[in-house]
Amino acid sequence: MKNDLCKRKTIFRIMTLTLTFCLFFGGVFVSFSNDYKGEINQTKDDLAEAKEQLTELQKMIQERQEALTRIAREISSIESEKFSRMSDREAAIQDLQALKEEIERFDAEIEAMEQKHQELVDLLLDRVRIMYQSSNDFEVLQMFFESSGIFDFMRRLDTHRRIVDDSQELIDEVLESERQLEEKRGQQLELFKNKEQLLSDLEQAIAELRSDKEYVTGNYEALSDMLLALEDQEVDYSAEIKGLTSKLNNLEKLQREAEEAARKAEEERKRKEEEARKAAEAERKRKEEEARIAAEAAAKAQREAEEAARAKEAAQKAAEEALASKTNPKDWNFCWPIETYTRITSKFGYRIHPISGAWQLHSGVDLGASTGTKIYAAQSGTVSLARENGAYGLTVIIDHGNGLQTVYGHCSKLLVTAGQKVTRGETIALVGMTGGATGPHLHFEVREYGTPVDPLPYVEGLY
Repeated sequence: MKNDLCKRKTIFRIMTLTLTFCLFFGGVFVSFSNDYKGEINQTKDDLAEAKEQLTELQKMIQERQEALTRIAREISSIESEKFSRMSDREAAIQDLQALKEEIERFDAEIEAMEQKHQELVDLLLDRVRIMYQSSNDFEVLQMFFESSGIFDFMRRLDTHRRIVDDSQELIDEVLESERQLEEKRGQQLELFKNKEQLLSDLEQAIAELRSDKEYVTGNYEALSDMLLALEDQEVDYSAEIKGLTSKLNNLEKLQREAEEAARKAEEERKRKEEEARKAAEAERKRKEEEARIAAEAAAKAQREAEEAARAKEAAQKAAEEALASKTNPKDWNFCWPIETYTRITSKFGYRIHPISGAWQLHSGVDLGASTGTKIYAAQSGTVSLARENGAYGLTVIIDHGNGLQTVYGHCSKLLVTAGQKVTRGETIALVGMTGGATGPHLHFEVREYGTPVDPLPYVEGLY
């Protein structure tokens, strides 16, 4: 009851602070909205002025662009004739240049022919001089006496005659070369009789072409200067337009931000009011729901407590009835915990302890087996312990109900955990000699309500 009162006070304080916040900041937002309205009006005036300036500037740029186009068209019209003339002269220059190259080629060919002709003439003169020197009979007689025999004389005479014959062929070749040379010179004179005039025309055409190009280049330079001046003006106007456009965008942005701020302020005020209303409504419903849930939980807890009491009473009664019905150990129908149950190395009862040497109760039976032999659950139940357990070593304890437990000691490995359900004959561990043991074996023990009893009467097949 006291906690509910504290919660209500806390909720009331939260609602009060929320309403105060809405009223205060709502007024602030309204004030901001009024300020924005004045700024919006001023911005609209600036915006209208900027748009007017922008229109004037765009009109001026349009005029400059039209003037630039008009000037370019006029210059193009003036220069068209010059360009046509230049084209014709360039074609003529190409023809004259080709003619000049042909003249140079003919000159080279004639020079080569003259050189070859001179070589033939020189060779012919050498032959004539030799023939002249050996043209008398004394030379033939001298060859006969200088010869070593008739065959040597015949060889020298044959060489002499061959020189005379070759000289005639050389004369014919020189005459033919002279004829070809004269023919080539005639072609040159016929083809290039106006050579000097052609070269003069070529030089004049080149000079006129150069003059026309200089004229056109000068005009284009003047046009380029004019275009650059107009482009500079356009850049200046573009910069001014860019500044006005930026100003215009900023004014429009400020206008949008002012309107958006006013809208958000109004939305925030409405949202806060709605949140305060919903918070109050939600808190009221939550309290009602908590009260309802608390009442249902209390009723449910009472029912569960009554059912638990009845179940406990029934379970206790059933346990007493079951225990009463199992007065004979053979009724439990235990199985042997290992297969080598016939090797009982120590029975239940008092004995001299093999380690301490004291006379004391042996609380179970020892079943000899090799390490690693499987250990089975003697009967179904719940594992209540599976761990190291003092002198017992690794130990498993199974609770079978009705106050009855079985103990499996000195294991080498545990295969179950505490809380696990096991069934009769299920493998739960392996034989070992952990704890106080002198050799590998299973210490099997049965406890009734915590007191060890002889396990043999519980094991099937013995009685």
